[in-house]
Amino acid sequence: MTHVDEVPVALTAFGATPRDATATILSQAPGRRAARTLAALGACWGLALGGLFIPVAHFILVPTFFAAGIVMAVVRAREDRRLLAVRGPCPRCGVEQEFAAGGRLTRHVHLDCPHCHNSLGCTLKAP
Repeated sequence: MTHVDEVPVALTAFGATPRDATATILSQAPGRRAARTLAALGACWGLALGGLFIPVAHFILVPTFFAAGIVMAVVRAREDRRLLAVRGPCPRCGVEQEFAAGGRLTRHVHLDCPHCHNSLGCTLKAP
């Protein structure tokens, strides 16, 4: 079953004091992960099929989209928990905001602050 959780994280920036924040994560059921995997594979392979009809460029497009389909399928299959959003104050500028996030939830994720344009680290706190 797919469900959304909020977990505590620490936002860090070089030379700044870490700040507490909250990450919203989506735990995906195996069926949902399989559907996302097949969708990514189908989209890339569909583009590869469409590339067959472009003269000369098909020598590059078809193998590239074919390989990209396999890579995207593996990436999507590994996303058991997806990071949807991170909410908290930036350690550098102190502005409370929601940071753009996405992809697989790992122990440490890199984020960008849209306000001060600094690179931030987002680390899961130990349970």
